[in-house]
Amino acid sequence: MHCFGVPLLLLLPCQVVFPCAQAQMLTFPESSTDLKRQKRDQWLMSPVSVSENEKGPFPKTLVQIRSSKDKEATVFYRITGAGADRPPARIFVIERETGWLKVTRPLDREHINKYVLLIHAQTANGQPLVDPMEIIIRVKDQNDNRPQFTQSLFCGSIAEGATAGTSVMQVSATDKDDTVDTFHGVITYSILSQHPAQPHSPMFGINNETGVISVSTPGLLQENPSKYTLILGATDMLGAGLSTTATAIISIRTGTPPMEVAASEEECFRHTILTAHALNLLTGLPATGLAMRLSQLEGLQKQWAELMRSTTNTDGRLDMSSQLPRTLKPGTYKVHFETGEYWQKQGYTSFYPYVEVVFTITKAEQKVHIPLLLSPYGYSTYRGN
Repeated sequence: MHCFGVPLLLLLPCQVVFPCAQAQMLTFPESSTDLKRQKRDQWLMSPVSVSENEKGPFPKTLVQIRSSKDKEATVFYRITGAGADRPPARIFVIERETGWLKVTRPLDREHINKYVLLIHAQTANGQPLVDPMEIIIRVKDQNDNRPQFTQSLFCGSIAEGATAGTSVMQVSATDKDDTVDTFHGVITYSILSQHPAQPHSPMFGINNETGVISVSTPGLLQENPSKYTLILGATDMLGAGLSTTATAIISIRTGTPPMEVAASEEECFRHTILTAHALNLLTGLPATGLAMRLSQLEGLQKQWAELMRSTTNTDGRLDMSSQLPRTLKPGTYKVHFETGEYWQKQGYTSFYPYVEVVFTITKAEQKVHIPLLLSPYGYSTYRGN
């Protein structure tokens, strides 16, 4: 095989989840005095594929790099680029004498989906023997993220007597997983339940690809009933993977005057949606796996009644797949974060065994967001957007 007149020996690296059954080897192309330097970037090389979320032990061997110059002199290898000598540094290392390229930790495709490194073949004193060779390491996706609806609560209205096929509204969800080479992030929508079931069930249908909700059965009357609550599902892997839910409230109206539409929206949003986000200030990364509890102050004795328990997901956010109440009525609430336990898992001691954020929800609020910035010896929080 030749590349711009230069002999090129290339054995493909492993293209499947490592460790490979038999390690492969990449060979540097020969240098040529008439080869312009910019042509180096035109060499086509098959990427090395590494699955995300691999289990240890680390480091794990990926591929061996060899230069034909090793027949003439002792060759030493070095790698540069983001993931090697630049942040995030030392994810990949290379054995200086043998050219074995290795990965030192699990990878996250949703954080970085590929790494572009330069591999250098040089003498013991650092003099280059050939031009650097570019190698691309692609991170293969796993279905490790649930779909997330863009809202926990969707609101819509439809005129009574609407015919079958009439569009009501569109809902949407996102998934961080791959949608190009896999179905991991391809979402299928569904209606899981309808309340009330009268006069027919289902009264509404949903396009499983677009999320458009439409009337499926005639018979919508404003007085029987005047409002429907739908529990929606979003499932990846074309409906066979991970799933999440949201709520849609559809009001039946007798016309379209502005005041009536506004009233429907007020009715739909009369409860508040809660979100939370925790950030580890030591690393600048989301605080993943932080246990938390939500409680409400209620009753004449003003006792705290626990509503749910959860942990933050990989984004440091409140896991929407938990048993969190979809909406919260006006009142006083408390979020209890197990910060001491979190820092112990990170290998630190914490001055605060836990952090509690108490807040009040009023009728006027549609969403309350609680950010929490953490360090082992301090924290801060505020009313977020």
